[in-house]
Amino acid sequence: MNLKPSGLLFNYLHLMQFDIHKSMINNKLKRFSNEIRGRWLDIGAGDQPYKNYFRNVDEYLTTNTKRHYSTEAIKLISGKTNFWIEDGKALPLPDNSLDGVACFQVLSVIDEPEVFFKEINRVLKPGGKLLITTDFLYPVWSAEDRYRHTAFNLEDLANENGFSNTSTESFGGFGSAIYALFMRYMRSFVEIWKMKSITAKVISPVLYFLLLLFLPIISLTGMVIFLMEKNITTNTDFTFNIFLTAEKKSG
Repeated sequence: MNLKPSGLLFNYLHLMQFDIHKSMINNKLKRFSNEIRGRWLDIGAGDQPYKNYFRNVDEYLTTNTKRHYSTEAIKLISGKTNFWIEDGKALPLPDNSLDGVACFQVLSVIDEPEVFFKEINRVLKPGGKLLITTDFLYPVWSAEDRYRHTAFNLEDLANENGFSNTSTESFGGFGSAIYALFMRYMRSFVEIWKMKSITAKVISPVLYFLLLLFLPIISLTGMVIFLMEKNITTNTDFTFNIFLTAEKKSG
């Protein structure tokens, strides 16, 4: 079973799975696209999957961290990265120089979130906007993965570090969370299988390959769940991800 980018199983999963996470983010950013103007920074932008929502800005700046990428990946995103940084706690920008900061799926690997919020506040102009998404009911995905922030804690982090008009939203509801966890299990099966007992190693692949056969139907179910739950924003107890919006206090 090969889950490398060039492997058959990887390609099958990539082709057949419905990406509910990306669909949820796209759905939310559509609402904010008209407000994303001026000079913006995207922290941990990767290959800029959401750049389209920054099309009305005067300047779109990005950061990435080299240790999070392979040598090949660094070559691919070098031309799309303005600043290579160690983490988001020290941004190479002057005070009050940005109209907005976006940070998608990075906060969980920030070891000092309070410092991170203070640093974002420093580089934002008064009234500048902050958009953050972060994992909640979701498995650990990196050796640097440290935190799962509740909606309450996210708002506290923002309010206590110079932000106002804070708001949090869920990514759908219970069905979306279950689907996201199931798809993560399907992608992680090889690593899980390696740690199982001999008996489990014999039985588990049989069940896994049966699930693979039904993956197109399961993915179709994920699309239906998304359509049913994409506008659910208040179920922050049962969500795989949380979306925070805030503004830097004026004055």
